[in-house]
Amino acid sequence: MNVAENIIKKNTNNINTEDVDIVPCNLSVLVKFYDENPYRKVEKTSTGLYVGIESTKKYKSNETGEMETNEEVIACAKVIAVGPKCENVKVGEDVFVVKYICNPVPFRKMGYYMVSESNIMCRIVKKD
Repeated sequence: MNVAENIIKKNTNNINTEDVDIVPCNLSVLVKFYDENPYRKVEKTSTGLYVGIESTKKYKSNETGEMETNEEVIACAKVIAVGPKCENVKVGEDVFVVKYICNPVPFRKMGYYMVSESNIMCRIVKKD
């Protein structure tokens, strides 16, 4: 057994790593961000120009000359789980949230983030 395997075994001793789930506490909301905003409206003008679609998320920085990634500040996410004190947000809903106030949750490399319910900007709901 190598050093890394020994460290993993020591850190997971007496921990059930198979049959566990993640449950938010209090007002926390567990979300997973979409790669692209599924609610972005794309229109075609009378001249054939498409409006509302991004051609790329990469751009060349004028400051560094390097290719950089254009990150969305406000992003759409799927609600995975909610804490017991959440009153407005429900599991399965889509929400918009400021991405930079979310905290990554290192749970099985699932790409989850945690945010307080009070920091969710809005929910996407079906019209009546």
